[in-house]
Parts: sequence; structure tokens; C-alpha cells
Amino acid sequence: MELRKGFTPPPLLSTKDNTPSPLSRKSDGGFTLIEYEHSKSVRRNESFTLIELLIAISILAVAIVGVLAMFPTASRVAKSSQMISIANYLGQEKMEEEFSKSYKEISVGIASESYEEISGFKAYKRITEINYYDPLNSTTTDKDLGIKKIEITVFWKSPLGIGEKSINIKNLITKR
Repeated sequence: MELRKGFTPPPLLSTKDNTPSPLSRKSDGGFTLIEYEHSKSVRRNESFTLIELLIAISILAVAIVGVLAMFPTASRVAKSSQMISIANYLGQEKMEEEFSKSYKEISVGIASESYEEISGFKAYKRITEINYYDPLNSTTTDKDLGIKKIEITVFWKSPLGIGEKSINIKNLITKR
């Protein structure tokens, strides 16, 4: 405890349980309260001030709003990933269907399945394009050189309402 220069504290009176009392006796018989200067580093009250509480609540509110704002975005991303997986499945399914046929049974041309036509997948459509393929020029041709190119494109409506998305799967099949 730091005292002011030239100040001598009066002796403390003892209470019944011998603890010091902050009272001193006046010459007229009364009592006066002794005040000591407290160090500025010691807080008088260990509770939070209103400003500290407001700042803490503001920081917490900003953090909660940030976390809650991520949920709709995460939901859209998850839905978009799910739709891409389904489109890949539908494309691969059609490719396996074509590969299960013999080379002669695979007809050259374009086959289209529009929205609502694929059973269980009304939000998807599929276009299958089969052409003769020239491996020397890496192009399609009108002549049968023993290789056919199968190209399947699957379309779906974006969950974000932005438009139509698509994936494309290509493969070659030869005479056995």
C-alpha cells in the first residue's frame, strides 16, 4: 500500500474479533473513516462492465451470423454434388447398356431421352450419339472401320435455378 508523503495513518481500532477497523476516533469522541489510496492496478470490482458485455455480445453475434450464413451455401453445394453423382450414374448406366450389345446391334445415330422420360429421374435428360470412328484422324466418319464412338451427354436442371448443367461421357467400341 502506497501512502502520500507526510501522511501518517491513525492507528486502527480493533473490533471484537481483533480484525482491524477502518475507523479512527476523533478528539470530540466521534469516528472518521480512514481512506487509503489504492493502487491503480488493483480493480475495485471484479465484475464485467456494461461496455465489456456489449462488446462480447457483439463479437458473439457476428460469429453466430457467420456460421449460420454457411448452412444454406453448404446445402446448395451438397445438392449440386448429389446431382452430379446422379448424372454420372445415368451416363454410365447408358454406356453399360450399349456395351452389353454386340457391335452390330449398336445402331449409329442420335437417341434422346427428354426430361420426365428417365424412370425415377425426372430432372434429367440424356442424349446418346453413336458414330463410326476413324482412329487415324481422331474424327467421326461415314464408313464403318470397325470402331464406333459412343458419346453420352446427361443434362439436369441446376438446383440454384441458374440453368442447365451437363456431363459428357465418351468411349470407343470395336468389333469382337
